[in-house]
Amino acid sequence: MTTAWVPLATTTLSATDSAVDFSSIPATYRDLVLVVDATTSTNAVVALRLNSDSGGNYYFVQMRGYSSTAASGSASGVAQIWISDSASVAGDPIMLKAQIMDYSATDKHKTVLGRADYSNSNNGSLVEATVNRWASTSAVNAISIFTSSGSFQVGSTFSLWGSNRL
Repeated sequence: MTTAWVPLATTTLSATDSAVDFSSIPATYRDLVLVVDATTSTNAVVALRLNSDSGGNYYFVQMRGYSSTAASGSASGVAQIWISDSASVAGDPIMLKAQIMDYSATDKHKTVLGRADYSNSNNGSLVEATVNRWASTSAVNAISIFTSSGSFQVGSTFSLWGSNRL
């Protein structure tokens, strides 16, 4: 399977911010891919909301591993998509990727596959994967990326791509 990624938007922070938004997303592609390369000001979890929906319409399962420890979990009826369910450490780099499948379809709930990679000064390297469901048939036209506390630091980069899986 080949995949073509088309750049839609990129934001690099010149000032700290607790959230970054992408809006007016065209319904031209099959999937969206969000890539985040960031640091945070405090220990924080990174999450998403689609179309400003802050109701309990999100569900997830996740697994993670760091050093010699592995863990997993799940939640239903939460108010956001967890791309990283583990708190990053202030100032440590975070690399996140979220693929929003069939984002423009209006006949199904949306699936979001997430991957987080950290070089965490508290726990060593951390890898985390999540599968999320947004219980809505609305097409995704806006994404908000935010931290559970503190803010994203200057130089953090957020890129949104359109993808046509072939």
